[in-house]
Parts: sequence; C-alpha cells; structure tokens
Amino acid sequence: MYSKFPLLLLLLLNLGPVAAEGPASVAVPANVAVPAAVDLDMHDYDTIASEVFWQKLYPEGGWTLYCGFRFDMQGQSQEGLAIGIDQMYATDWMLDNLHCRNRTECYAKNKQFKKMEADMHNLYPAWSDLLVYRNGRSFGSVPGKDSRFENCEFEWDQKVIEPRDLSKGNIARSILYMHKQYELPITNELLQTLKLWNRQDPPSEQEADRNNKIEQLQGQRNPYIDKPMLVEKIILSPKK
Repeated sequence: MYSKFPLLLLLLLNLGPVAAEGPASVAVPANVAVPAAVDLDMHDYDTIASEVFWQKLYPEGGWTLYCGFRFDMQGQSQEGLAIGIDQMYATDWMLDNLHCRNRTECYAKNKQFKKMEADMHNLYPAWSDLLVYRNGRSFGSVPGKDSRFENCEFEWDQKVIEPRDLSKGNIARSILYMHKQYELPITNELLQTLKLWNRQDPPSEQEADRNNKIEQLQGQRNPYIDKPMLVEKIILSPKK
C-alpha cells in the first residue's frame, strides 16, 4: 500500500491549474539582476510599449488577458496571432475626462497625462483583433452567452464588453488603481460592476507576481491586488 503514494504524488505534481491565467511563475534566483526602474516622468507610452513592456515586464512571455493566448518575450503568439497592448482605463477615457482633443494636446496641457498613459498597472497584453471592440464601450455584463470567437470568451453589444471570467478581477483592480492614483473618474454603474468582478475573481499568483515586477520597474504597487478588500471601501465623490 505504501508504494502507491509516490505514484499519487507524481500525478498531483503533474496536474496543472484548472482555471489559472497561466502556469505559476518560477521564483527568480538571487543572482539574477533586477530590471532597472523606469521613471514615468521621462518615458511616454510609446517608449514603454517598445522598450519596456515586453522585454522587462514579460521577459519570459506570458498569456493575453482576454483570451489566454500564449506569447513569447517579443510579444509573438505561438498561433501566429497579432498581440498588442490594451489599456484597461482607455486613453480615450483619459482624453475625454482631461478635456483634450488628442494625445499631443494632453501632453502639453496636463503633466500627469504622460504618467497615466504609460503606467504599466493599466497595460495588459491582448489579442489585437479584439481591441477594435473596445472603442466607445465600457466594461459590463452582456446578456446571454455569445462569445463570437471560437477560442475566446469575449462578448459585446452596443455599449459594453464582457470578457472571460478569469480576466474580470484583473480589469477591475487595474481601473480602480487608475481611479485612485490619478483621480480619473468612473461612473457608479461601472464601479458596481468592478466591485462585483473583484469579488468573483480574486488576485491570482500570476497577478501578484506581475504587481511585484511593476513595482520593481516603476516604483508603485497596485494596493487592490495586495488587499482586494479595499475595493469595497471605494465611494465616489459627488460631482462638483
């Protein structure tokens, strides 16, 4: 009977996570150099996207947020799909709330805009084909189950998009970080959706590891990943 235990242990060790964003990250050895911090006052979004995001935040590759497609350190998909960067709190929302007609005007008018747009807590890898459906839409619940894509649970209607359940908490904590860090407004309807998603999809090991890497790179943590219960305390200030 004792001889069965090693076989059982071996089987358990080879079972991957049933509903994870991807395999758990491996601890970085002590002799591996930590990436140099990035000063967001000196780097705009374009620099972060081309020189930092893939190379330093995802040096071993990873998985896209909405669909879970695997990509390498150059942001190339194993399936040959185009992988891009999506902003959870969209640039269009920033421009609208900062009363800018375009990015160039916002760079001139608002010193915080460069930081907002380049903040890696707000940036996630995404299948590029999906990004067009974010235009003009918020996050929310779409009635029914019609993902419209064979290998990706991603739904939308005229006003909102609803991604797979496994990404909802990441989205919630990212947007709420932007709301807190830069005082960017959100509607009460969106806040209630994000609170629900935060409860339904708590932080995973992968999200916590990403939070650690971003702290190393730009010096800030997302407190809602460390303590997701803080989300419940968020109350919107009355409009002035």
